Amino acid sequence: MTLLLLLVMSRLVATDFEEPVGPPPIKVKPIHIPETKPTVFLDPAPERPGAVPEQPKVTTVDRQVDPSRITTVIRPPGPTAEHRNPVAVSRDPVPVFKPAPRYPPVALRRGMEGYVVVEFTISETGSVVEPRVVAGYDSAGQETRVFDRAALSAVSRFKYQPQMDDGVPVRRYGVRNRISFRLAE
Repeated sequence: MTLLLLLVMSRLVATDFEEPVGPPPIKVKPIHIPETKPTVFLDPAPERPGAVPEQPKVTTVDRQVDPSRITTVIRPPGPTAEHRNPVAVSRDPVPVFKPAPRYPPVALRRGMEGYVVVEFTISETGSVVEPRVVAGYDSAGQETRVFDRAALSAVSRFKYQPQMDDGVPVRRYGVRNRISFRLAE
């Protein structure tokens, strides 16, 4: 077997095989790299200061105080000459605290979402009085009462800065608020 392999190899070496002719090699042109010089940026020398600015004059303070010459005017606090006409403040109620409602367990089990429109009165102290449900709807637009109790409970805890008319707090009737109930994603 060994002799047979040696004979085959010798025949392969003895034959005149030529290398296949391929495309000529690509000629590369010489690359010219310009000579570079380092660039140095020098800061200009600082300017010499001109004339020395004039120094402020020294003032002398008389440290001897005569208590009999000090005049103190004591008057009650009140509007000064510049502020004789105080401005009357008028503003709408401003929400201070609006807690989030608790999600009703029934709606949570059913996977329901929706909103409730609640109407109430804001008292002179800023608390909510007489809250009532105007309407409640689920996410499909169907009327529902599932969220009413949770919405009324949340609205009764709202706090406001009361409405002011000419600087006096007054009641604000017919305030409406939409309370949305959405499931977390």
